[in-house]
Amino acid sequence: MAKIIISIILSAVVIIPVYAQEQADTLKAQELNEVVVQAHMQRTSSAKSSYTPTGKQKNAAQNAVDLLRQMAIPQIRINPIDETVTDNVGGNVAIYINFLDASKEEMEGLRTADVRRVEYLEFPTDPRFRGAERVINIIVQEYAFGGYTKLTTNENFLVDFSSRNNIFSKFSYKKMTYDLYVGANNWDNHHIGGNVIGIFSLKDADGKYYQLTRTETLDGSHYKQNEYPITFRATYSSEKIQIRNTVGFTHLSIPVYEQRGELTYQPGDEHNYIFNKSNPNRNNSLAYQGSFFFKLANRFTIDISPRVNFSHNNDYLSYSTSNTPEIIRNARENIYNYRVDAYLQKNISQKHTAMLGINGGDNINRLRYSGTNSYYDRFHNAFVAGLLGYQLSSKRVRLYADIGVYWNKSDINGMVYTDTYPFLHVNLKYSPNSKNSVTVFMQYANATPGINQKSSDVLQDNEYMYITGNPLLKNSRNIMLNLGYTWMPCNTFGLNAYGKLNTFFNRQMLAYNSFDEGRALIRNYFNSGNFINGEIGFAVNWKLLNGKLQLYANPKQSFYKSSGIYSKSYNPFSVTAQATYYLNNLYFQAYYQSPGKLMFTSSPQIHKNRNFHSLSIGWANSKWNVRVMAANFFNKGWCSADIVTESPLYTEYQENIGTSSHPRINITATYTFGYGKKVQRGNEVGEQSGASSAILK
Repeated sequence: MAKIIISIILSAVVIIPVYAQEQADTLKAQELNEVVVQAHMQRTSSAKSSYTPTGKQKNAAQNAVDLLRQMAIPQIRINPIDETVTDNVGGNVAIYINFLDASKEEMEGLRTADVRRVEYLEFPTDPRFRGAERVINIIVQEYAFGGYTKLTTNENFLVDFSSRNNIFSKFSYKKMTYDLYVGANNWDNHHIGGNVIGIFSLKDADGKYYQLTRTETLDGSHYKQNEYPITFRATYSSEKIQIRNTVGFTHLSIPVYEQRGELTYQPGDEHNYIFNKSNPNRNNSLAYQGSFFFKLANRFTIDISPRVNFSHNNDYLSYSTSNTPEIIRNARENIYNYRVDAYLQKNISQKHTAMLGINGGDNINRLRYSGTNSYYDRFHNAFVAGLLGYQLSSKRVRLYADIGVYWNKSDINGMVYTDTYPFLHVNLKYSPNSKNSVTVFMQYANATPGINQKSSDVLQDNEYMYITGNPLLKNSRNIMLNLGYTWMPCNTFGLNAYGKLNTFFNRQMLAYNSFDEGRALIRNYFNSGNFINGEIGFAVNWKLLNGKLQLYANPKQSFYKSSGIYSKSYNPFSVTAQATYYLNNLYFQAYYQSPGKLMFTSSPQIHKNRNFHSLSIGWANSKWNVRVMAANFFNKGWCSADIVTESPLYTEYQENIGTSSHPRINITATYTFGYGKKVQRGNEVGEQSGASSAILK
C-alpha cells in the first residue's frame, strides 16, 4: 500500500505541472474583453458644477479665459472682443484661482497644464468668495517651492499697429508666494471715430420749432495709446490664514486722438464745412488691495478686504468747425477711492451656515475744468451696507438668502442726496442627481447712477449741443428673476437652459431738452418710466470622436420694453457657435457670433454690433503655445456698430468706426519656463485698475 501511495504522489508531481503549463498556454492564447474605466469629467450638484478639462483642452489653451473658451462650459458666456466672462443672461461671474480673487490680466499668466478642475458656483458658502453671487473657481495644482516666468505676446495685423506684451513671474518659498507683473500695451491706428447724423428740434427767432439736420462725416483720424502697468503681490497661505497684499501702478497715455471730416447742415446753404476734434489725455493710477482671511475657533471665519485707489487725470479736448468758434475743454482731476468689505461666517452645523457682512466706502473727485467753461468741482459718493445671510446645504437642495440695508449719500458741490433702501437675494438650487440641477434666483436691489451722471456742470459739446448731469438724480429700484436648468447625461454632452426677467422702476433716463431759449439742446439725466429686459435661450456642448471634435451653440431670444419719456419695445435674436478639433499638438477652432443687438437701460438708444467670426490654428507643447487667427474675413469696411437714438427733440444715427469688426490676422504666442522645484502655479498678479472718473464725455 505504501508503494501505491508513493507512486500516486510521484505521478501527481509530474502530471500537475504539465497540466498547469498546458492551462497557462491556453490562457495566453485566449482573447480577453477590454476593460474601460471612465472618469466623471463633469457633474452637477446642489453645491456646484464641476468640470475636468481634458489634456487636449489644457494643451491648446493659452491662458485661463482661453481654457474656459476651450471647455465651452454651458453656464457661462465669453465675449470674443474684450474676453469678459458672464453667465448666459449677462450676470457678473467672479473669477477665482484656488479660492483667491484673480483679475483678467492675472489669468493671462496662468499655466493651464497645472489646472486640475474648474468649478462653477452660485452663491457659494465659502467666505473666501466674499459674497460673490456667481463664481468660476479654477483649481490649480500646488507645488513645494520654486518659480516660473511666462512671456506673452499678442500682435494684430491689417488693423494698423496693435501690440500687447506681458511678463508674469512667480516665486514661492514655504508659505509665501511673490508675484510680479509687467505689461506694455501699445496701439496706433488711423480708423477710429464715427459718422453722425443728428436731427435737432430747435426754435427760430420767432419761437417756432424747426428741424435742423447736422451731419458729421469722418474723413480721417489718428489714435495712439500707450499703457504700462506694473504690479507686485505677496501672499501668505496656511491652513487657517490667508493674507494677501497687492500694490500696482499704471501709466496710461493717449498722446494723439484726432478726428477730422466734413460738416453739413440741412436746411442750409450748399457750403460744406469741416470739423476737427482732438482729445489727448493721460492717467496715472496707484492702487492697493488687501485680503485677510482667518479661520477662528468654533467654526467661525472672518474675511476683511480693504481697497484704496488714487488716480490723476489730465484730459484735453478741442473741437472746432470752419464756421464756429473753437470749443476748448481741459480737465484736471484727482480721484480718491476706498472700500472695505468684511464678512463674518459661522458654520452652525454641516447643513446650516450664517453670515454677517458689512461694506462701506467713498468715491471722492476733485475736478477742475478750464477753457470755454470753467468749473471747480468737489464730488463725494459714499455708501454703507450691512447684511445677514443664511444658507441651507444638503445633498440635493441648497438655499441661500440674505437681507440687508444700503445707505448711499452723494454730495455734488454741496447738493446732497441720500437714500436708504433694503435689498434681498434668494437663490434655490435643486439637484436630484449628478446629471440634473434646477436653479431659481430672485433679487430686489438698487441701481445707483455714476458720479459723472450727477455732475452739475454745463459743458458745450458742439455748436448745438450741451451736456450736464443731475445732482438730484434718484436711485432706481430693481427686481430680477432668473431660472436655469442644467443637464449632463454623460461626459460628452452638457446643456444649460435659462431665462431672465429684469425690471428697473423709475430708472435713470438720458433726455434732451431745449437750451439757450431753444437755440440749442442740452443732454441731461432724469428719472422716468420703467425698463424691462427678458431673455430665454439654451447653451449646449457636445463632444464627438472621443473628444477630438467639440461643438458648442448658444441661441438666445431677448425682449426689451421701455416706458416713460422713451416708450419702445425691441425683441432681437442672437446666436453664438463654436467648433474645435484637436489633432495631436495641433488644434483648429471656428467661432461665430451674430450681430449683437440690445437696448440700453438708461438711454433712448438701440445698439447693433456687427458679427464676429474667426478661424484659428494653433500648436502647443509643454512650453510653447503659438496661435494664428483670421477674424472677420467676410466683413468689409471699418464700421463696428450702429447706434440709433430717438427722443422727442433729438434723433441721432451714429456709425462707429473702429477695428473690432474689421478683418485682421492675430498672432499670439506664450512661452513658459520654470526654475528650482515645482511651485504653486496660478494666481498670477495682474494690472490694477484705477478709480472712476467724473469727467463728462
